[in-house]
Amino acid sequence: MSLSIYNQLNKMSHEPIEVIVVGLGFMGFGFLSLTKNSPGISVPLILSRRPQETVEYLIKEGYAAQIESNPNTIKDLHKKNVIAVSDDLDLIKSYENKIVLEMTGTVDYGTDVALRTVEAGKHLVTMNPELQATVGTPLKELFDQKNLVITDVIGDQPGSLARLIASSKLKGFKPIMAGNMKRYLDIHATQSKMKPWADDKGLAVRQTVSFTDGTKQAIEMTLVANYFGMSLFGAGMQGPRVDNFDQVLSVFNWNDVPPEGVVDYMIGRNLFPGVFIVAEHEDPHQQKYLRYLNLGDGPRYILFDSYHLCHLEINETIANVALYGSATINNGNNPVTSTIALTKFDLKKGTVIDGIGGDTIYGSIRKAATNSEYLPVGISHGAILKRDIPQDTPIRLEDVELPSTPATRLLKLV
Repeated sequence: MSLSIYNQLNKMSHEPIEVIVVGLGFMGFGFLSLTKNSPGISVPLILSRRPQETVEYLIKEGYAAQIESNPNTIKDLHKKNVIAVSDDLDLIKSYENKIVLEMTGTVDYGTDVALRTVEAGKHLVTMNPELQATVGTPLKELFDQKNLVITDVIGDQPGSLARLIASSKLKGFKPIMAGNMKRYLDIHATQSKMKPWADDKGLAVRQTVSFTDGTKQAIEMTLVANYFGMSLFGAGMQGPRVDNFDQVLSVFNWNDVPPEGVVDYMIGRNLFPGVFIVAEHEDPHQQKYLRYLNLGDGPRYILFDSYHLCHLEINETIANVALYGSATINNGNNPVTSTIALTKFDLKKGTVIDGIGGDTIYGSIRKAATNSEYLPVGISHGAILKRDIPQDTPIRLEDVELPSTPATRLLKLV
């Protein structure tokens, strides 16, 4: 976070930015706990589909909380440092504030939240690339019409890449690859296989499977590609295996990079959980300085952040929205990629797809122009197969009967 943003938030400690938080999972609670120790942002209200469970959890963790759905009472409780919890999404409109932070990781429920937020005339901050990469573009059109911001966050990998790309451009670099790093990939991962690992880390098993089978990564890089207009080497990205991070300059064919650049990733046991870009600097004078600064001989250089700190960095995005009306990253108005659903195993006619992080499908990033007839992974949950489909086959929209949900309706697919 820049010093100027921190100073402004610090000045607002007595009248902080009030943020309605939707979803109190692993990251949601992390953000809530952050607000106790950072200035200028407070949480008067948490919207949860399980309000009683949420209140009990908050009390166990040392917070004062109670179920409440009256906007005036919520204001009074906030003055007493009591967090209100409710399942009433109408509070997005009736409670007086300017920003909603959606952290559910869902597409259908998240779409409902987003539509209520724009109707309420409020800005939407999401920690939900699944939502953004699936319905972010039609949502952005609605937010643009009201001069409102919709954005994902710094801390999640797409937002951290957006910050790194912006920083590199200020230094005169031209990014030609936006990169993600993975230590392990199993496209056929199942919930039963990943449950022990998820339990050990305190994560939901569905979330863990989406990380492991590459769906989460594909969605995140879809968001980056669409925001910056970057392309792909090919379907699914290349994802070469490496022993060390600095091998990135030798494992890709840079002559194949289109003018707009590409998104891709590396995989290796020794990689750190951060983000990187490969960028060019064609100024021979700057190349001299970059060599002095130990970045190599050029003209291509690796710039990276060795971490992305998830909920700990969300405040920077919230502050940029509140203070400057500025987005970190969203799906843009003209998406160039999408993440489509492929079968994990041979699936029979009549199978009900269990969606992201399930046992039936995984997501793969593709060029949107040539893959518009395929099923977006973000709306796959609850779709019913109309025919048998072999393992590792992209599912076409015509192959499924889609449920009527906020997302499928917004996309005009039902």
